[in-house]
Amino acid sequence: MDYLLLYVVDIILTTSSDSLLRSITKSLSTKFNMTDLSALHHVLGIAVQRHKNGLFLSQSTYAADILSRANITTCNPVSTTVKVGSKLSATPGAPFVDGSLYRSLAGALQDLTITRPNISYVVQQICLFMHSPREPHFQLLKRILRYTKGTLSHGLLITPSQSTTLTAYSDVDWGGCPDSRRSTSGYCVYFGDNLISWSSKCQATISRSSAEAEYRGVANTVAETSWIRNLFLELKVPVR
Repeated sequence: MDYLLLYVVDIILTTSSDSLLRSITKSLSTKFNMTDLSALHHVLGIAVQRHKNGLFLSQSTYAADILSRANITTCNPVSTTVKVGSKLSATPGAPFVDGSLYRSLAGALQDLTITRPNISYVVQQICLFMHSPREPHFQLLKRILRYTKGTLSHGLLITPSQSTTLTAYSDVDWGGCPDSRRSTSGYCVYFGDNLISWSSKCQATISRSSAEAEYRGVANTVAETSWIRNLFLELKVPVR
């Protein structure tokens, strides 16, 4: 059995045996101009480190580059991404003078959530104001960067697991947006012991009760879990 993941010109190939891997690589090389980089160590800006207990996925180099672009490489780190109970609003504060910089850094932080699910919620919050950022929004963005400075070594660990069960968790911040009163849904999905999917996003409509908001959040979670289950079935991996 073998799996091939292709993204533009980057390929990840894994097989059930070394001989099959060599055979497929040789066959591809006769048809395409390609280079075999041997064991996976870097793909799409993600560093892959092999440990005795699994694979560690990290974007520490990319995170350091974001800090450099923001010109805060020597900043003092903080232990949390946001103060408890604080909520961003669209209008307070003076307009931020460099909207392009704000959008560039916010977009870069979105890419960083590929291996940093712990910042998904707060990054989603600053992205709500990319069209018209203000000083308080940029202050929160800088706080995220300062948190990133102190957690450059963080990433995602993928370990062997005896379980092939899909488990999902969902939560909702009912009416949390002070401007629109819309709720924010969040979920994370585990395959066995490994976190494989997560999201934090504002709901499209206003919920009139916490139960309605929770229902919408669970519906999004079920949709994602069903999609993942069907993907695994296509890969001949039965899941519950």
